[in-house]
Amino acid sequence: MSSSSPVNPQFQVSVLVFMKSLATPVVLYADNPNQLYDELKQLINNANAASPKLIEKPGIGPLKKVSFLDTELAGVAMQMDPTVGQQR
Repeated sequence: MSSSSPVNPQFQVSVLVFMKSLATPVVLYADNPNQLYDELKQLINNANAASPKLIEKPGIGPLKKVSFLDTELAGVAMQMDPTVGQQR
Protein backbone atom coordinates (compact mmCIF):
# COMPACT_ATOMS: atom_id res chain seq x y z
CA MET A 1 0.00 0.00 0.00
CA SER A 2 1.56 3.25 -1.04
CA SER A 3 0.62 6.59 0.36
CA SER A 4 0.81 9.30 -2.24
CA SER A 5 0.06 12.92 -1.62
CA PRO A 6 -2.32 14.69 -4.01
CA VAL A 7 0.01 17.72 -3.83
CA ASN A 8 3.17 17.56 -5.91
CA PRO A 9 6.09 18.70 -3.78
CA GLN A 10 7.91 21.83 -4.90
CA PHE A 11 11.59 22.29 -4.23
CA GLN A 12 13.78 25.18 -3.21
CA VAL A 13 17.56 25.19 -3.36
CA SER A 14 19.35 25.98 -0.12
CA VAL A 15 23.01 26.81 0.41
CA LEU A 16 24.71 24.99 3.28
CA VAL A 17 27.56 26.93 4.88
CA PHE A 18 29.96 24.81 6.90
CA MET A 19 31.87 26.65 9.63
CA LYS A 20 35.02 25.41 11.33
CA SER A 21 33.54 26.09 14.79
CA LEU A 22 30.06 24.57 14.20
CA ALA A 23 29.05 20.92 14.01
CA THR A 24 26.05 21.59 11.78
CA PRO A 25 25.89 23.85 8.71
CA VAL A 26 24.12 27.18 8.50
CA VAL A 27 21.29 26.88 5.96
CA LEU A 28 20.70 29.92 3.74
CA TYR A 29 17.95 30.48 1.20
CA ALA A 30 18.63 33.12 -1.45
CA ASP A 31 16.95 34.49 -4.55
CA ASN A 32 19.98 33.31 -6.53
CA PRO A 33 21.51 30.31 -4.69
CA ASN A 34 24.02 29.61 -7.48
CA GLN A 35 25.46 33.11 -7.14
CA LEU A 36 25.61 32.82 -3.33
CA TYR A 37 27.35 29.44 -3.63
CA ASP A 38 29.94 30.89 -6.04
CA GLU A 39 30.52 33.93 -3.77
CA LEU A 40 31.11 31.70 -0.77
CA LYS A 41 33.53 29.50 -2.73
CA GLN A 42 35.52 32.63 -3.65
CA LEU A 43 35.57 33.73 -0.02
CA ILE A 44 37.00 30.35 0.97
CA ASN A 45 39.67 30.59 -1.75
CA ASN A 46 40.62 34.16 -0.84
CA ALA A 47 40.50 33.90 2.97
CA ASN A 48 43.69 35.07 4.69
CA ALA A 49 44.26 34.04 8.32
CA ALA A 50 46.43 37.15 8.85
CA SER A 51 43.58 39.42 7.75
CA PRO A 52 40.12 37.94 8.46
CA LYS A 53 37.16 39.79 6.95
CA LEU A 54 33.65 40.04 8.36
CA ILE A 55 31.09 38.85 5.80
CA GLU A 56 27.37 39.61 6.04
CA LYS A 57 24.82 37.82 3.85
CA PRO A 58 21.05 38.33 3.66
CA GLY A 59 18.65 35.40 3.55
CA ILE A 60 15.04 34.93 2.46
CA GLY A 61 14.18 32.02 4.74
CA PRO A 62 14.15 31.75 8.53
CA LEU A 63 17.59 33.42 8.74
CA LYS A 64 17.16 36.98 7.53
CA LYS A 65 20.82 37.95 7.90
CA VAL A 66 24.01 36.17 8.95
CA SER A 67 27.55 37.41 9.63
CA PHE A 68 30.75 35.39 9.88
CA LEU A 69 34.50 35.68 9.36
CA ASP A 70 35.78 34.46 6.01
CA THR A 71 38.50 32.49 7.81
CA GLU A 72 35.80 30.44 9.63
CA LEU A 73 34.37 29.03 6.37
CA ALA A 74 35.16 25.34 5.99
CA GLY A 75 32.98 24.50 3.00
CA VAL A 76 29.80 25.17 1.08
CA ALA A 77 27.18 22.95 -0.57
CA MET A 78 23.81 23.21 -2.28
CA GLN A 79 20.80 20.96 -1.69
CA MET A 80 17.20 20.66 -2.83
CA ASP A 81 14.63 21.10 -0.04
CA PRO A 82 10.96 20.22 -0.47
CA THR A 83 8.74 23.18 0.37
CA VAL A 84 5.21 23.47 1.64
CA GLY A 85 3.64 26.84 1.09
CA GLN A 86 5.70 30.01 0.95
CA GLN A 87 9.19 30.30 2.49
CA ARG A 88 9.35 34.09 2.68
